[in-house]
Amino acid sequence: MILCLKIISALSMHGLSSANYPSFPPADHLSFFLIDVKIILTLGRLFLILNRTKMKKQTTKKLPAFISIIIFAITFLLFNGSCSKDTKSPDYSKTTTGSSKIVYTDVNPDSVILKMNPASFNLDLNKDGINDFEFNSTKGTCDDGLIAPEVLFTYLSVEPASGGNMIMTNNTIITNGLNLAPALDSSTAIAPDSLWVSTSQFLLYGASTTGYIRCMVVDGYWLNVSDKYLGLKFIKDNNTYYGWARLSSSYSVTSAPYRHLTIGQLILKDYAYNSIPNQPILAGQTK
Repeated sequence: MILCLKIISALSMHGLSSANYPSFPPADHLSFFLIDVKIILTLGRLFLILNRTKMKKQTTKKLPAFISIIIFAITFLLFNGSCSKDTKSPDYSKTTTGSSKIVYTDVNPDSVILKMNPASFNLDLNKDGINDFEFNSTKGTCDDGLIAPEVLFTYLSVEPASGGNMIMTNNTIITNGLNLAPALDSSTAIAPDSLWVSTSQFLLYGASTTGYIRCMVVDGYWLNVSDKYLGLKFIKDNNTYYGWARLSSSYSVTSAPYRHLTIGQLILKDYAYNSIPNQPILAGQTK
């Protein structure tokens, strides 16, 4: 115990505490062994200095004990170095090189967003508490103004709910004065150079009752489709983001006695957007 205290005291006096040793980078066991040997030799020299002044006549008697201490210390340091230093090495198997840039939301269970007429549904694509797009089911009438029965019309549409948001179209198609939103296939590019409109787009519309023959029309890309995509663009903090919503529609067309619309359901299944501003996304892309 006295010997250990002397060594510690000498280390402090000579500025050789562990805090004064340079920090060595991780290396193999040989490097650590050489460092440890240098420390042992330093301690040995200090030991001899302390004992020469007071125990000159007993140096030879203490030498075997000193050698035993040195051998024990080297063995301990080697064992300690081989066990402890390896455990401090980085675990590269757990290192990741980035995170997903697609923010994906699975609607589980699938949600019927439009069925009754009238009805509406708000989609918050990035879930920041601000509605980005609004789906609507509305009704209207058509007649000849004379004796033909009035025809009830049903319209399913989507429109931007915030300024700057837009809906992807193909050729800015207008049929009978109405813009039609395309039902995109999986992997369709939704990108800055796609065609975009900021006005309300009709998913489908048509006569839902029979009557005046000239009113018996049905149109739209979302008639009786499954797993099709709507291309969307929204603005957040002056940045533009691109995304999609996957929908299925059971609205269909009946031809007898005249062509008219059979009421069904519009179902939202999931949606996603690219969290990197101004970067495209593929319809259906989730990562």
